[in-house]
Amino acid sequence: MDVASIMGANSSTSQAQISNVSQDFETFLRMLTTQIQNQDPLSPMAADQFASQLASFSMVEQQTLTNQKLDILASAFGAGGIKAYASVVGRFALHEGPFDFTGAEITLEIADINELDGDVKLVILDSRGAVVSQAALAAGQSRVTWNGTDSEGRIVAPATYTAEIRRVADETNIDVRIATGDLVEEVRFGATQVELLLANGTVVPETAITTLR
Repeated sequence: MDVASIMGANSSTSQAQISNVSQDFETFLRMLTTQIQNQDPLSPMAADQFASQLASFSMVEQQTLTNQKLDILASAFGAGGIKAYASVVGRFALHEGPFDFTGAEITLEIADINELDGDVKLVILDSRGAVVSQAALAAGQSRVTWNGTDSEGRIVAPATYTAEIRRVADETNIDVRIATGDLVEEVRFGATQVELLLANGTVVPETAITTLR
C-alpha cells in the first residue's frame, strides 16, 4: 500500500499554504531591493535606516518560516489528517535508498530477482562508496538479512549505508530495486515535509515510502 494514498491530500494542501505564506516575504524583498536600486547616490540611505531595513527583512524571513511550520501542523491536524498519520505508526514501511544501521539487523528486499541468474551478490557500501560487506545470492533469492558485520566479521560503526546488486564475475552494478524497512515509531512534521522515524533509526520522508504493511 502506497503511503501517498493515505497522506497525499494533506501534502497538496500544505504546499498551497506554503506558497501563499511566502508571498508576503517575496513582496517585502522586492520593495527593499527597489528602494536600494533607486536611492539618490548623492544622498544615500543613512546607515541606521539601512540597518533598520535589514532587521525588518530578517524578522519577515523568520516569521515566514514560522508560518510555514504552523501551516504544516495545521494541515496535519485538520480535516482528519491526524487520524491518517496515526494509522501509519506501528506499520512496517519499506523505502528505497540509504538506510541507517544502529546495531539491529537490516532486512533487504530485492525486486525482480527472478530475472537474475545465480552469479550475483549483495554489496553493502558506506557513505564514501567503499565496500563494507558482500554476500552471494542464490538464484531467485529476494530477501537478505545483514547483521551489520563487515567482510572480516566485525560489527561496523552505526552510520548510513546503501546496498547494490553486482555481478560476481566483473563487479557490474545491476539496476534492480532494493528496499529496506522497519516499523514506524514516530511521525515528524518538518518545515516542508512529513518524515517517518523507523525502529532501526532511519528517518524517511513520506514521499520515499514505497510500501506500507
